[in-house]
Amino acid sequence: MAMFSFLKPVLSARILSLLIPDALLVLACYILAAYWVSGADPSVFLLYDNGLVEIALVVAGVLIGLQLNNLYVNAGIRSKILLVQQLSLTLGVTFLLESLLSYLRARDLVLAPSIMLWGSGLTLPVLLIWRMTYSALLWKSLGGAKPVLFFGANAAALEAGGSLALRPELGLTLAGYIDDDRPAGTSLDGSRVLGSSIDLARVVADVRPARIVVGMTERRGMPFRELLDMQSSGIEIQRVAELYEAACDRVCVDELLPSQLIFSDELGARRGAIALQAIYCNIVALAGLALLAVLTLPIAVAILLSSRGPVIEGQLRWGVNLVPFTLLRFRCRRANGEPTRVGHWLRRLHLDGLPQLLNVIRGEMSLVGPRPHRPEFIPVLMEQMPYYGQRHAVRPGILGWSQLNCDYAKQPRDAQEALEYDLYYIKHMSPALDAYIILHSLMALPFREG
Repeated sequence: MAMFSFLKPVLSARILSLLIPDALLVLACYILAAYWVSGADPSVFLLYDNGLVEIALVVAGVLIGLQLNNLYVNAGIRSKILLVQQLSLTLGVTFLLESLLSYLRARDLVLAPSIMLWGSGLTLPVLLIWRMTYSALLWKSLGGAKPVLFFGANAAALEAGGSLALRPELGLTLAGYIDDDRPAGTSLDGSRVLGSSIDLARVVADVRPARIVVGMTERRGMPFRELLDMQSSGIEIQRVAELYEAACDRVCVDELLPSQLIFSDELGARRGAIALQAIYCNIVALAGLALLAVLTLPIAVAILLSSRGPVIEGQLRWGVNLVPFTLLRFRCRRANGEPTRVGHWLRRLHLDGLPQLLNVIRGEMSLVGPRPHRPEFIPVLMEQMPYYGQRHAVRPGILGWSQLNCDYAKQPRDAQEALEYDLYYIKHMSPALDAYIILHSLMALPFREG
C-alpha cells in the first residue's frame, strides 16, 4: 500500500471540497459553451455525438492542470495575479492534451475548437471567482492567521519565519522570537526578539501564540517542563524542522537527526515508489524517443557537418548506490573544447540532453531525480555534508526538484540547499510530484540559460 501513499492527500475532505465543485463548474461552463455555439438544442451533440465524453475529457484535463499547479495542495491564495497565471497555465495544459489527442488521430474524443475556446473563456473567470470565494471562506473558518512564536532564533528558525509571509495558505503569521543571544527589541527579518528564555511565560501571555516552534541550536537548559505545561494548555509545540519543510519545500539538513535515518524510513526511498517510477519513466522515455526521432537525424547530421568527432559523447557519472554509468549527450564542442555553432544552439534550446532518454531506458537514470554530479565532486561533498550520500538512494534524474528550484546556470548555488531539495524529493517521491516537476520544468526551460 505504500506505493499508493501519494493518493492520500487527494482523498482528504478539504481537497474533495474543492475537487467536486471544480469539476461541476468546469462541466457547466463547457456545456453552456456548447449551447451558445450550437444556437439551438445541442442535446443531439451532447447525448448522441459523443459531446459529453469530449467535455468530460476536457474537465479531466482541467483538474489535472489544477493539481499540477498545486491548487489542491495550497488552497489559499498568495495573490490574485498568481492565481490568474496558474489558472491560465491550467487551461494551457488542457489545450495541450486536446492537441495530443488530435495528433494521435483520436478525433472522436477532441472537442470542437469553437466550444473549446468559448468554454475556456468562461471557465477562467468562473474558477477565479470560485477560488477567491473558497479562500476567503477557508480563511474565515480558520479565524485568520494563527500567531507563531519561535523559541530560539537559529538559521533554520530565521528562514522558516521569513518564509511564512510567502506562504499564506499555511494560515500562520510570525509573532516574534525568544532568543538568549540578542537583546529584546532586536529586529529580525521583519519581526523582532520579544525576550529571552526566562521571559517565555510573559511573552506567551502577551502574544497568545497558537504554536511555539523550537529553533534552538543548543537545547541544554531548555525549559522542557514549562513547554510541556503550555502544550497541555492547548498550545502546539513543534520542531523547527517540520515548519521549515512545510514553508520552504525542502528538508532542513541542520536539524536532521541521525535517528531519522537509522530507526525509521522517513527519509528513505520507498521500494514501491522506485519500482513504480521505473515503469512509467521507461514508458514515457520510449514514447519520447519515438516522438522526437524526427529531430534526431537532422541534429546528428548538423553535428557531423559542424566539426569532427562523434555525434554523442559520454560523461562519467555516479548513479544509484554510487554505481558508475556513462551519461549521454549530443556533442556540443570541438576537440579543443571550443563550442560549435550547432552546439551553442543545442544547449540554448536544451536539446543536447535528449540522448539521456537512453540512460532512462537502460535503467541508469530516471526522468526525475537528483542531479547527477561529476565523480570528482562527490567524495568531497560526502565528507563535508554527512547526509549527502542519501541522495544516491534513487536514480539521478534528467529533471529534478533541486534543478527546478535552484538556477544552476546563472550562479553557483549552495550545495547544502540543493541537497535539502533532493532529500525533500526522496521523502515525498510520487507520480504526482514527478508530474508537477516535469510540467513546471518544461514550462521554465524557455526562460533558463545554459
